[in-house]
Amino acid sequence: MSRFLTEEQKMFRETARRFAETEVEPRANELDGAEEVPVDLIAKAAELGFYALAIPEEYEGLGQNLTTACVVLEEIAKASPAFAGLVNVQMLLCPDAVLQTGNDEQKRRLLPPSAKGERLMAWSMTEPSGAANMGGHQTRLVREGDGYRLNGLKIYTSQGPAKSFLVMAKTERGGQQGYGCVVVDTSEPGLKSMPFEEKLGWRGTGTGTVVYDDIMVDPKNVLGDLLTGNGDLWPANAKSFIGHSATSLGALKGLFAKTVAMIKERTIYGRPMDQTQPVSHWIGEVQCKIEACEAMVYYAARFLDEGGDAGVLSSACKAWVCDTAFEGINKLIQLWGGAAMMNSTGVNRYFRDARVNMIAEGSSEIHLDFVSAAALDRPPFLTVQGQIP
Repeated sequence: MSRFLTEEQKMFRETARRFAETEVEPRANELDGAEEVPVDLIAKAAELGFYALAIPEEYEGLGQNLTTACVVLEEIAKASPAFAGLVNVQMLLCPDAVLQTGNDEQKRRLLPPSAKGERLMAWSMTEPSGAANMGGHQTRLVREGDGYRLNGLKIYTSQGPAKSFLVMAKTERGGQQGYGCVVVDTSEPGLKSMPFEEKLGWRGTGTGTVVYDDIMVDPKNVLGDLLTGNGDLWPANAKSFIGHSATSLGALKGLFAKTVAMIKERTIYGRPMDQTQPVSHWIGEVQCKIEACEAMVYYAARFLDEGGDAGVLSSACKAWVCDTAFEGINKLIQLWGGAAMMNSTGVNRYFRDARVNMIAEGSSEIHLDFVSAAALDRPPFLTVQGQIP
């Protein structure tokens, strides 16, 4: 992998690696067990410039590309896939949504404080009817006077210490139904963040239900066109899909390194563990999965960096890499035996966090539907069923 990276990208990778090894790894088990949002680590990531990484320099960012972001996310995920998942939302998804849909005033107002970690954002889209089932969503944005009235409820919003929410809602203009995005600050009296959920994985990210009760939204906080069905946000989603794939790759590499170190030290049935079967066969198999996942993640990232339309490729990457990484982690878990079942070893959190990545920001099945639709030259199933307005 190193031979494809620039010297600057290697520098960012080394910075992320030191941060992961010295700051994240020593506390990863503790934070997972307590389901605690690591506010100090989030602040430290801001100091290192991680949230500014993909934001253009004109908005006080570092102007780096998706490949660099994936390198950083991978290193952090080796220590904690959950923390890397939270960083991905702040590094790629939310800032790029503003970049893709915001006007210049919105970009200058929202991006510099996001880059500094002073005003992080959260993505608030999923409802009880499902994330992609926009036709079934009940949150609505209704024109009222000079602004808009927002009412609804969102679930599974991973918030961390976010101070602004990017909220998706059904809209209407001139009798035409639509779906759009608005920015809502946590200081709004009608915003109620319910107690965080206790989760299988991605623990410590502060995930829960958010109620938007009769909130008046100023037009300056409307991002993009309110009738697009979120189509104008797709480029931001595409980058985030690849970012999630990089975190799954990092999770696989992180557990692989721990597993190789373990089997080199163990003796089982009277012989070194690394000289037994199926141990060495499984290690070889997982190494092949790592090589394949790495190739796909960085091919997709470079394709986007070069201006390619990676809509289908990003979905293919999200579905295949996240599923394949989980398969590899499942194999490695087996080699740990009973130790993998004990939370104290810190092994099973890789399994749990990687499993979440197969669902977060669209399940693998949803992404495979987009891929198959392109192959079959038909609209995605969700569109065919009339679920997206």
